[in-house]
Amino acid sequence: MGVSGRQLRVYVVEDSAMLLSRLVELLEGTGVAVVGYADTTATAIREIDATVPDVVIVDIALRHGNGFDVLRMLAARNGVRRPTAIVLSNYTSGPYRAAAKRLGVEYYFDKSSEIFTMLKVVASMARSIGLRNGSDS
Repeated sequence: MGVSGRQLRVYVVEDSAMLLSRLVELLEGTGVAVVGYADTTATAIREIDATVPDVVIVDIALRHGNGFDVLRMLAARNGVRRPTAIVLSNYTSGPYRAAAKRLGVEYYFDKSSEIFTMLKVVASMARSIGLRNGSDS
């Protein structure tokens, strides 16, 4: 965290309650603020607009809807600050990755083997925001 105390704000869209709980714990351990989470498209879209996160971590398969609906909403944010989009999913084949890239996804991680890599990327973002804010003081 920088001198200003600004934390990276992260929103998580994940339908597995067990994984969601673990992800929130791991993310908070990197020093970020998890500002919300959802397991459906409708809830995610409503709450992302309300919480204005810096980063949105999205699973493709959700309880209702799918992560691409959330990613399309983020991609359509003309004139509004877009959060960094990260996909964390078991759906990792080329067509899924290509569709996500077309929607502006910066990072795509395999849920079964790359969670810790994703956490390192988020921790790096958190350090970066802390440095920027610390130098603004």
